[in-house]
Formats: sequence, C-alpha cells, structure tokens
Amino acid sequence: MTENILAIFAWLGGACFCGLAPLGFAAVLFFSARKRGQTGSAVGAAKKATVAALQPGAGLMRLQGRIVPSENALDGSPENALVYLRLKVEVYESDEDSSGWKGLTDKTRSIPFQLDDGSGTVWVNPDGLDKHLLGEAIIPNDDQIQAACILLGIAPNMLRGQLRFTLWELHAGHTVSVIGVVAQGQNGLEIARVQGHPFVVSPLLGQAVDARISTQTKTSLTWTLVLGIPGALFLLCGLVGALISLIRVLMNQ
Repeated sequence: MTENILAIFAWLGGACFCGLAPLGFAAVLFFSARKRGQTGSAVGAAKKATVAALQPGAGLMRLQGRIVPSENALDGSPENALVYLRLKVEVYESDEDSSGWKGLTDKTRSIPFQLDDGSGTVWVNPDGLDKHLLGEAIIPNDDQIQAACILLGIAPNMLRGQLRFTLWELHAGHTVSVIGVVAQGQNGLEIARVQGHPFVVSPLLGQAVDARISTQTKTSLTWTLVLGIPGALFLLCGLVGALISLIRVLMNQ
C-alpha cells in the first residue's frame, strides 16, 4: 500500500512538473500571441496620412518621415541628436537546475521630437512606444555601453558577471514610421501613447511593421502548440497514473 501511495504522489509530481509547467508557459504565449494579433489588426487598419492632413480625434494614424535635428537632445549635436535610447542588460546565470541568460535591467529614456514628412512637421513623444517594433538592436562597444549607462543612470556596481548588452537608438535624420493617435499638445499637434491604442515609433518602414507583428504573432502561436500539446499529454498521463494508483490503494484496503 505504501508503494501505491508513493506512486500517487510521484504521478502527481510528474504531472505538475511535466504538464502544468509547459501549459503555464503555453498560456502566457497564447495571450501574448492574441495581444500581438490585436495590435496587428489595429496597425493594419490605421489610416495613412500626411502631417498636413492631421486632425485631432481622427483615430489611429500612420505616418512616415524624418526626425528633425534638435538642440534639445539626450546627447549629440543637433544634426545627430539622440532622441530615444534603450539599453537591455542580461546576465548569464548557471546553477544545478538551469542555466542561461536572464534579464538584469532594461531601461529607456526619450525626449519629444519633430517628425517631418515633407508636408509639415508634427511633435512625437516616443515615451511608451512598442519596444517589440524597434528594429534590429546594436551590439554596443565599451564606449557606447559606458555612455548609455551614464545617460540612463545605471550604476556601474550592478554590472557584474558575464553580461550581454543590446542597444537601440533613434537619432535626428533617421526615417521612421509613426503609428498613433493625434491630439492637441502644448506646442501644437502631437502623437503620443494613448491607453488602449497601439503606439509605434520604428525604423521599420512601410509594410515591414505589419510583417514584423505577423511574424511575432506566428512565433508565439507556434510555441504555444509546441509547449501546450506535450504539456497536456503529460498532465493527462500523470493524472491517469495517479488515478490508477489511487484505485489500487482503495482496492487493497
């Protein structure tokens, strides 16, 4: 009887470890895919417009233009003004159970800038933009890492161990896509993040934005199936095994 009782706990433990854990990850990925799908639908339906035709309250708008040089920059000359900076730092951790890269810090800093599409200029506040659509990251050198840490207020004493850095920057002169809601700001029309609506400021141009969202959605759905189906099978096997062991215990009483 003792063996059967131990078997019940063994089957339940296996069901939780091999079944519930993958199913939990699959659920997170499913909701992520669903959210990206909703973002993709909204971005696809955004109205293409020029700056000259912008009006507040017109819904989600889609523009493409060049970041205007500015003296009010995070860093650099007006012609190369840094208007958005993001640094992601990961640390490699290894123990008896698992090893791999884990997030240490992910900080951003930005300032409003003007976007020029040839028909006029509009203010864009990049704070709160969709980080998944920032394009390819830069692998920074030591000087770039040090400068970014100073600008972002990252203390040097936290940068210990085996580290991996990725950097994203937006500068004056860059051509970017902007998708967001237009509102009346203090300095005129402004595009900024509005709760419940996508907000994109990205070096990805044209349909590249839509393609990137579609790829992200499909990737999340694929991993949902890869983890979810085996997880469900392991959970079912574990529960069946525990049930059989329980029946044996009851029959031996």
